[in-house]
Amino acid sequence: MKAALLFSLILADGIFAAELPVSLVGSGPELKYLKTERGDQVCDFSHAGFGGGGVAFPTSNNKKSVGAVTGDASDAIQSAINQVAAMPLVDGVRGVVELSAGTYNCSKTLAIKTSGIILKGTGSAAGGTMIKLTGKPHIAIEIAHEVATADGKESKKKAREAAANEGKSKGSSKPIKITDDYVPSGTCVINIQSASSLKAGDTIEITREATKEWIHFMGMDNLMDGGKLETWMKEDRSISYVRKIKSIKGNEITIEVPLTDCIDAKFSNKSGVTVTKVEPQKKITKCGMENFRIDAPNPVGDWRDAQNIGVIINNAEDIWMKNVGMKNTFPDLQVGEDSSRVTIESLKTEHPGEIKQSERSNGYASYVRLLGTQVLMNKCSMSGDNAFYVSTANTTSQLNVVLNSTFSGDGSIQPHMTWSTGLLLDNCKFNQGAIIIRNRGKAGSGHGWTMGWSVVWNCSAKSITVEQPPGATNWCVGSSGKYEVEDKGKSTWLFMKGSTVAPSSLYVAQLTARLGDKGRE
Repeated sequence: MKAALLFSLILADGIFAAELPVSLVGSGPELKYLKTERGDQVCDFSHAGFGGGGVAFPTSNNKKSVGAVTGDASDAIQSAINQVAAMPLVDGVRGVVELSAGTYNCSKTLAIKTSGIILKGTGSAAGGTMIKLTGKPHIAIEIAHEVATADGKESKKKAREAAANEGKSKGSSKPIKITDDYVPSGTCVINIQSASSLKAGDTIEITREATKEWIHFMGMDNLMDGGKLETWMKEDRSISYVRKIKSIKGNEITIEVPLTDCIDAKFSNKSGVTVTKVEPQKKITKCGMENFRIDAPNPVGDWRDAQNIGVIINNAEDIWMKNVGMKNTFPDLQVGEDSSRVTIESLKTEHPGEIKQSERSNGYASYVRLLGTQVLMNKCSMSGDNAFYVSTANTTSQLNVVLNSTFSGDGSIQPHMTWSTGLLLDNCKFNQGAIIIRNRGKAGSGHGWTMGWSVVWNCSAKSITVEQPPGATNWCVGSSGKYEVEDKGKSTWLFMKGSTVAPSSLYVAQLTARLGDKGRE
């Protein structure tokens, strides 16, 4: 089922190979896609980021300022956040908490639980605004939808349980079967038994099960470690894609954001693959973090021990971080599985206090964990060794982009476990690091295949590993480094090895094709 994207197609159309990266023809508004024999194509990654890509961050003239604080500044900053939280929404934003230049010692987590709050300093460099983590290891900043517990108290356990229950999609219609024998990756078009109960603008959940047959097809049912069967991909685990309907024609629905995986009916169970109209999840929205730095002391112990954490984003949509620095936080950032449309711009993280590999596990620390969907990391810089610079870890990690970013040290960007889909690494540079997209097999108690339908575009690294899962493709285009996996006679996934291609950025080209000149801004 590998992509039938042969160079004969290039020559037939009179286009030079260097001008035909992967399955694309042309650039800008003329961007077109060739497809595999079953209709799969490179995903339109331009939907990643705040507002669904290409949307400017909002601002506000409503401000609450915090100046120099003697001692612990946690309560003073939290009080300012709470005061802004009580302000009315104006175009989705309440106001800005402004932190003056200086150092703010914080022993507690700064919690943003209400939409429309911007936390802003004077800069992330020396002489700017620094949030210095003190006391026991804790999260510096948490952005999460606020939920009420039955007794009015918000213990950590109850808050997590309430958030999980409230964050779940609630079906408002009966599941409708998809009638397509095969739904290709990258498509926006799906045929269903009846669309009479649906309309444009509805939020739907497309659901399939990780059936015994599919897990066997993927070779993830026989992962043995020390004579014990190990697998993270459990049978009948639901794999879902939440999308909005753009238009309906008969029983054919077109969704706004493409699917990042293919759906093959021959691997479905008796219930089939279904579409269900759901109520949009309650999420915190339009919150931002700008122009400050988070510093933590050197880590103590190994990566499995409690460590200071930079930023956690949960139950959230349309969130941004711009010009934020971090030092010695593990992880620097985690975007939760129920979060989407997040932009991380000009994040600079340093890890001079290297964290030890654990004797309790063979794994490594992750600096950024992308568990949600439509996350854009742009112009970021990370330094450190023995770590995953960026990792994914579940099926909800879909359509994420790392663009124009630099990584220093011997770490890697590496999808970690449980079959994520649709990752674009675009114009990223690794000093001594690696790009690793592979079958992890029995590693980590049976991680198996980690990623499908990803694209490595005009990147450079010390080493590059891009493996091909059953029934899917991971493309590597115009990228240089030592290739640990050659094409083994199949050239459809590897294009212009060691030479850059046009357009120089896939994400920018796709954004321009979708939004016009606005996409170049």
